[in-house]
Amino acid sequence: MEFLTKKKLGWTFALAVLVLLSFVLLRKPLLQGTGWNHSYFFNSAWILEFDDALKRGIFPPRWLHGAFGGMGAPSFYYYPPLAFYITAVVAFFSESKLAYAHIAAWGGFYMTLASGLTMFAWLRRQTGEILALAAAVAYILAPYHQVDYFVRGSMGETVAYIVLPLLALCLQGAAATPRSTASARVWIAGLAVTYALLILSHLTTLLLVSITLLPIYGLNLVFQAPVGERKAAFLRCVAGGALGIALAASYLGPAAFMQKYASLEWMSVGVYEPHRWTLFQWSLWPSPDFALSMALLGWGTGALALAAMLAVAGKDLSPRMKDALALGASVLLAVLFYALPWVWQGPLGKVQFPFRLLVGMEFAAIAAVFLALASGRWLRLLVLVPLALIPIERGYRLQVPGIVMHEAQSGEIDANVVTRIAIRRAPDEHLPAGFDPATPRFTADSIGFSSLLAMPLATPLGPAKIGPADTFPDGSMAVQVDTAQPTRIVLRRFYFPTWEVGRVQDGPDPKVASEAYGPERLLSFVAEPGVHTYRIRIVRSTLEKAADTISILALLLVLWLVIPALVEALKKIRKPAI
Repeated sequence: MEFLTKKKLGWTFALAVLVLLSFVLLRKPLLQGTGWNHSYFFNSAWILEFDDALKRGIFPPRWLHGAFGGMGAPSFYYYPPLAFYITAVVAFFSESKLAYAHIAAWGGFYMTLASGLTMFAWLRRQTGEILALAAAVAYILAPYHQVDYFVRGSMGETVAYIVLPLLALCLQGAAATPRSTASARVWIAGLAVTYALLILSHLTTLLLVSITLLPIYGLNLVFQAPVGERKAAFLRCVAGGALGIALAASYLGPAAFMQKYASLEWMSVGVYEPHRWTLFQWSLWPSPDFALSMALLGWGTGALALAAMLAVAGKDLSPRMKDALALGASVLLAVLFYALPWVWQGPLGKVQFPFRLLVGMEFAAIAAVFLALASGRWLRLLVLVPLALIPIERGYRLQVPGIVMHEAQSGEIDANVVTRIAIRRAPDEHLPAGFDPATPRFTADSIGFSSLLAMPLATPLGPAKIGPADTFPDGSMAVQVDTAQPTRIVLRRFYFPTWEVGRVQDGPDPKVASEAYGPERLLSFVAEPGVHTYRIRIVRSTLEKAADTISILALLLVLWLVIPALVEALKKIRKPAI
């Protein structure tokens, strides 16, 4: 066992192993493009639109001008953007900017590889590099991790797998570093950055990890600190988390406070009601085979964590044994949440699927097992782990057909999917608040929006003439209206409060009030008498400006925490050189 914990492998060897593993695992999508998954057409549309928004000079991208065939969608006011920054980098180096299937595949490859590297980075000092690399391999191959990529297509959850080990590393550093050392400030900054990255990865994973893994593991680390340091350790952890929320305010503010402007309530009805997916609600499971698969993975991952806890149980626990116990306990708490239907009736009602707990559960269970191994408890694990793997293997086996389907064919499995991608169809919950799905224009073609897209760019509701009407590369519009009386003009765009209508004239353009019109909730405004040209564009709301300001101030605070340590490090590097 000493060989396993003391032998050095080095980063080059670990990188080579994880690159090879990630390529072998994803070789078919990498060669032919990502195949069908539950979110295929949404991911494809978002990859294209997010990249387009950046090219338009829009930062951060929020409103997608080309979504819904040009009607527009507020997708990234609500959906975390980190995964799509990664795909935008991949797209930048791609030969074809429209090869979204290949961009998605290579984005998934880099995210999968990065998750293994961050797991290795976190565990290598605690378990030794051999066991850390083995844990990284297990993390990449974890069943729900694969289901997320191949079957569900949840890019947000996939990128969250990268962040969790870094978050644990920084939480550990913030709790363990004495307050008198300069590095304590660096760990607070690191914790803030990683918590912000988790917010920008996937809000549901953030919520579920924050009520299961982080409190238990964090308190464990605090109580491992010397008695006189515990209060300071706790405050450092809280400060890092609070600063992380502030760092992510630019996204989190609009996501939290602008929900009333979209049909987000559609996300938590019917098949998306989370209490219907819990472990003891078999009769309510909307998709019995898929729910059974997730339940088996949940029970098996809980058993794996319990195996690690039983392996290290005893007196005179070392710090890594205590870590294994805490991580295992967080998994058991997650299993309890997964099992109880009433938990998902209140604030957690928007989670949609309780099995999303598996992201944090797999991370914590794998880490707990390898920490127990590094503690010399391999004999107990040799007996207990195989028992836990039985339900995990059976749950994974139920997903094999979906994985095979993903690998065997293109994601464009039928004409509907092709149409959805062609019009860059966003999720229905990103339609404007109050949108009526029974409106004839929508029911005539709810897939391709052909009736809506056949409308003129601008339609007067009265005796007015529409002169030149055009769109521009930045997504803005200009419409000339000739009318003798105030007339409402309806535009072929979905309403959102960040649209601004201005009457063009010399000097500042007077603002004209806009509002949603009709059951489709289209953007409209009232044109004044006379011949006037109106400019219509998306602008940053007061809330966005305030949230951006908070993020900038938080970033400056992070730099203030880090720069002194960087200066000292540079001095130490320069000294030997001199």
